[in-house]
Amino acid sequence: MKTRNIFALLAALTLATGFTGCKSEEELDAKPAKEILRVLGGEIEIRSNDESTVVSVLADCHWRVENVETEEDGEGGFGRNLTIQPREGQGDGTLVISTDQNTTIADRTATFTLVSDGGLHQQVTIRQTGGGDGLNVNRSSFSFEAENPSTQLLTVTSNRPWNITVPSNTSWLHLSSTSGQTGATTVEISVDQSYSDATRSAQLTITYGSNTAEVVVTQAGIDFSDIKLTTSVPDGIITFPASGGEETILVESNAQWAAYKPTTATWMNINVADTVTTTGPIRIRVDQNTSGRDRLTAIVILAGSKTPKQEVVLVQQLTGSVASDDVTIGDLTSLYVSNEDAEFRYSYVADNDVNSYGLVYSTATQAPSVNDEVSRTVTIGTGGIARSVLGTIDGLDASTTYYVRAYVQHHNGTYYYSNVVTITTSDSTREPGESDNPDPQLAPRR
Repeated sequence: MKTRNIFALLAALTLATGFTGCKSEEELDAKPAKEILRVLGGEIEIRSNDESTVVSVLADCHWRVENVETEEDGEGGFGRNLTIQPREGQGDGTLVISTDQNTTIADRTATFTLVSDGGLHQQVTIRQTGGGDGLNVNRSSFSFEAENPSTQLLTVTSNRPWNITVPSNTSWLHLSSTSGQTGATTVEISVDQSYSDATRSAQLTITYGSNTAEVVVTQAGIDFSDIKLTTSVPDGIITFPASGGEETILVESNAQWAAYKPTTATWMNINVADTVTTTGPIRIRVDQNTSGRDRLTAIVILAGSKTPKQEVVLVQQLTGSVASDDVTIGDLTSLYVSNEDAEFRYSYVADNDVNSYGLVYSTATQAPSVNDEVSRTVTIGTGGIARSVLGTIDGLDASTTYYVRAYVQHHNGTYYYSNVVTITTSDSTREPGESDNPDPQLAPRR
């Protein structure tokens, strides 16, 4: 009986030695079981801007790295950028874990398992922190062609809800969405076809929390080598009776256009759509004429902006028919004044071809005329029954006040004059390109 008990005890001791963990072949004596393979903490943290870290392995046996699991695809994964070296070792050692910087907002994780020859396993988690609170966009600027522009994609990635603010004056720009939640959101950006030769752009502001980001959208202008612009007024003049009334003219162009009238022509109003691309109407309304004389003004139509083309439509209102041997001159308007020159516009209608027309100016008299001794005359042209006249006076003195009138010499030799416009030239030290333009509604000097 005692002999059988001794054999049973020896067998049990032999079996117990199998659970003591790793042992070398030279170890013949049993030793108490203990934790002999581990990475402290069981989790390794890497900061978002670090590319490697070193961790210690505590072991007294041979070990190896197995089952490295990462998200090969998809947001937040390490992909193929994670390396762990060495993949095996004997006893205490170190692991060098390498990756790239985490430029995304979210944390990303991976796992691996340490395995001993004796069958011990420890799963270890690698966590690389994200870039912190913030928002990323795939592109900070978008460029579109003027004609047949294709839709482009903006990807917004954020860890908090966001909104896009679009400037109010950009009706040509369209977004499929102007808000989003956390994660990645794709926004379709599209633009209308451009009918202008000028580049246009808009800055989109993305707000997330108390922070903002900007995205710029630009569209090129059409290259118009020859801008086309015509009106439905074949002879260039519309005549209204003394009672006034309304007329509509049609403008056709291959570029965006705008219409202007002198601010001094308060008796006439024009109405044009806010945005006119190619073909569109101009509605003209004229008040009743109680002045006792005919009156004349002009509507200036400009197509394009870099290299604009111009058309002028004269608007005449009569108190009756034009009398024999008579000339009607519209209001003289100053378009541009610098330190040495100035530009003006006016119109006239006559019963017959005139001899000449132009400008007369003086610093000494407030009513300059062609025949006085203190005024100077600039002849702009000769002939014509009705014209819109654009004239320039050169060689002016800086910081000087001038009195200017338009004149038309009738075929019988009589001179007819417009209203007087007072101008003051700028200081000669003014920067080139600056101007004194008393009528900003009219087109600038070109």
